[in-house]
Amino acid sequence: MKPVILLLVPMKPMEDGLVAALSALRPDLELLRWRADLGEAELARVNVVLGWAFPPGLAGRLPALRWVCAMAAGVEKLLVPDLPAAVPISRIVDPDQALGIAQYVAAVVLDHARGLARYRAQAPQRDWTRHPMAAARHRVGVLGYGEVGREVGRVLQALGFAVQGWRRDGSALHDFLRGCDIVVNSLPLTPATRGLLDAAALAAMPRGGYLVNIARGGHVVEADLIAALRSGQLAGAALDVQQREPLPADDALWAEPGITITPHIAAQSSLATVAAQFVAGLDALAGGRPLPNPVDRARGY
Repeated sequence: MKPVILLLVPMKPMEDGLVAALSALRPDLELLRWRADLGEAELARVNVVLGWAFPPGLAGRLPALRWVCAMAAGVEKLLVPDLPAAVPISRIVDPDQALGIAQYVAAVVLDHARGLARYRAQAPQRDWTRHPMAAARHRVGVLGYGEVGREVGRVLQALGFAVQGWRRDGSALHDFLRGCDIVVNSLPLTPATRGLLDAAALAAMPRGGYLVNIARGGHVVEADLIAALRSGQLAGAALDVQQREPLPADDALWAEPGITITPHIAAQSSLATVAAQFVAGLDALAGGRPLPNPVDRARGY
């Protein structure tokens, strides 16, 4: 059966790049770009989905669907209730994406640990005051020690930080957080991890701690984070992800001086890598072989 592939890519430049990368490898692929006005006859032909997120109600309108491939490390936006249980899900695993995220984390952690914000604040006043400090040896806890978490840990350890990883099947979270000056969240978003970083978790960190979130906005109770910053419990936070994306102009996170906001740009998968791994998955599907990088739907990753 010839695959009819529905692309669920929210950004047109990326969608155009993905189409070009796939077509370069397989010019004969039938690629269907998502539009809200696609009719039932067109959707009935779709047997493969590649992308980030199902629009509400779409999965149940794809009767021929045989495979869903996630372009992102997180798959929660594809694990929708109307996706039949028999449809397998896999994901792209891009080593460069893990490295890019690790570089982002290293940048914001070093900025905090070396106190560079103080010097940026001094510069407009032509203030050359020095604040000597030793090399950063902060204790960093990485929540979620999969491909991304391990790469974050490797890079931070190379920079001299004392790194330890945490898995949900390991030590109690609050006990772990008590030994972390800086916390980096790289957990998958599941019902068990949603809202995990709440007031109690932030209070368990040493006073003056710092939070970096490169996973999903749903992990953090944002009102609790703002309260922890205002009380001095946390010194700051770097949020590459937020509960609402794009982050509205009136969101309270923008107004907090201790928060660094970036628009979900820590890293993006290489479109060439996405295309190559996706085509390999198509070959596996056609040959009845196991799909690469399968997702455990019960665990959510």
